[in-house]
Amino acid sequence: MTSAHTSDRQLASALRKQTADVAAGSATVRGSDWFRSVVGTVGTDGTITTTDGIVALRDEAYQAPAAGDIIRVTISSAGAVVALGRYAGSTAPTGEWTNIPLLTGFTTPFAIFGPAQYRVITVAGSGRVELRGSVACSPTVTTQTAFSSALPVAARPAYARTWAVRRQETADTKGVVGAEVSTAGVLQIHGLTTVNATTWFALDATYYDL
Repeated sequence: MTSAHTSDRQLASALRKQTADVAAGSATVRGSDWFRSVVGTVGTDGTITTTDGIVALRDEAYQAPAAGDIIRVTISSAGAVVALGRYAGSTAPTGEWTNIPLLTGFTTPFAIFGPAQYRVITVAGSGRVELRGSVACSPTVTTQTAFSSALPVAARPAYARTWAVRRQETADTKGVVGAEVSTAGVLQIHGLTTVNATTWFALDATYYDL
């Protein structure tokens, strides 16, 4: 009799464990959850697939996804899976100010304006690159001239973008000049004749959309 009762208890315990294991694997039973994962591939439909095969829709704040990103994934009680974004310190982080890779002849000498930098942010669901700081030109610029090497893929626009920036302003020079970024992520500045040559320019309060 004792042996039979022991066997019954063992069987009941095994069944309870099996039921708990099944429930733990079901989103509808365990409720919403989140976990850390790594991006394997990036889809063209707003999804990513993790290295362990999970397909997740990207949250609008998760811009410029790339294979290798360490991300946080959430799953709802109904089974919907969303990639919320990358962790700080993972590849191509968004939102962090980063020094612009200036070419030879271009420097950031004016401490009052700070270094020439960029960052990738999200505005109304779309990617945008903000710029700040200043750049000095030696020699001065009299034509359209690249002043940076290529920015990372996350900061490269779908189309060439152009905008106006402040430059040195004296009695015989104009105080505004054109700037441009190519689809390859190369930043460029403009200059005209010798009188209107660009000796330095500021990037504060400027941006371009991706």
